[in-house]
Amino acid sequence: MSSRSNLYWVVFTLVVLFVAAAAAWAQELEISVSPSPVGSGARAAGMADAFVAIADDATAASWNPAGLIQLERPEIAIVGAYNSFYEEFGAPYHDEIEGWNHEDDLSLNFLSATYPLPVLIAGRNAVVGLYYQHKYDFSRDFRFEYNTSSVSLQGTVLNRFLDMDFQQSGSLSTITPAFAMEVTHRLSLGIAVNLWRSSFLAENGWEQHLRTETFAVAGGIYSLAGTDTREEYRDVRGENVTLGLLWSINDRWSLGARYDSAWTAKADYRRERSRWQLDFPWVGGSSFSLIPEVVQEPRDIRFPSTIALGAACRVNDKLTLSCDVSRTDWNDFWYRGRSGNRISLVSAANLDALLFAPEFEPTYTVRFGTEYVFVPKHPEETFNRIWTLRGGMFYDQEPATNEPDNFWGAALGLGLLANQRVNVDLAYQCRYGHDVNSDFVRGIRGFNEDVFQHRFLVSTVIYF
Repeated sequence: MSSRSNLYWVVFTLVVLFVAAAAAWAQELEISVSPSPVGSGARAAGMADAFVAIADDATAASWNPAGLIQLERPEIAIVGAYNSFYEEFGAPYHDEIEGWNHEDDLSLNFLSATYPLPVLIAGRNAVVGLYYQHKYDFSRDFRFEYNTSSVSLQGTVLNRFLDMDFQQSGSLSTITPAFAMEVTHRLSLGIAVNLWRSSFLAENGWEQHLRTETFAVAGGIYSLAGTDTREEYRDVRGENVTLGLLWSINDRWSLGARYDSAWTAKADYRRERSRWQLDFPWVGGSSFSLIPEVVQEPRDIRFPSTIALGAACRVNDKLTLSCDVSRTDWNDFWYRGRSGNRISLVSAANLDALLFAPEFEPTYTVRFGTEYVFVPKHPEETFNRIWTLRGGMFYDQEPATNEPDNFWGAALGLGLLANQRVNVDLAYQCRYGHDVNSDFVRGIRGFNEDVFQHRFLVSTVIYF
């Protein structure tokens, strides 16, 4: 075989490998906000989501269902959320990668109706409720270019140029009945059954679209190749439970615990992929292309369990301090199709491989929050309007191959209770991660990403 033919096959092989690596990038699932389970509501968000040991409004079903027992009147609640996601890309010696991307999303975050039962059960108070919660948002959209050069054993310079365009959309939400009951005057238990289903409020599922184009040059041989991959997970459905415990040690201190069980979802999966390659000048009249590929199958998707512990201190009638810690095991985050292998949704690795199967470290969150109520100075003053100021900080991790990515954040919140009947809360959170998400783009040495997230929530609670 001539040296030119050898060179052709070197270029051809490199392009195929480069395109195949790019096509694998879409195998994991990108969650736009924190992947660790968090509840709903602007009040909790204003306290940096340190709410497990407080949980004294209708959103308690998402934080700690045992806290529902603290509700004394029927109430309805609605929460709206706006998420803004910025990311900046970079890699050493690859200025072409530098750039930024912005995504935003406006959604109904939470809707609820809660009713304290008018009769005692076994001599104890009990509360029931029905809730809708928007749990995860998957909106991502970005594009970047990447160039590499190398030298073959024959001394020929090989240049490759990649153009990648990635889009992801979708969400997961639940319809949740919940129940809480007193065990003693100071101890309560609660359970929320999360029915992960599509509804008239939202579709459960997501879609990814990845397009790549690669151009390679070596010694007068040119090769142009590309892929177009569209993956859809439709009608994602499953069930899990959220268990809660709330213990009021005394009038000042309270402790809370929440357990979100792991669960396996069923989904209808479809992938449409086309690959193509064109080489010139043609060696011996050779060219290469692949016809479109279509895969359709049912898939199992596994989501991990989370445990959260919280403590709150009511310093006085005005000031409350709180702290939460949670842990999530991401080895239980995978999908399984007809092949029977579990494929990680963190890194797209085969978790059932005999050799080099990855182990992911668990992630932790630590949250601190504070709430200050502007109580009237004199008892005779009116309670028609009561203002509340909130704030907090948090440390949050996301799963990654080597070690978890670290994020830091802060929160501010404002609340108004009018006429003891209507409560309106506003909250803002910012979240920042430096050199994160290296799993998302593999094969680019030194790839790094900085993430900036902004979250705004508005809650309204009406008491009856």
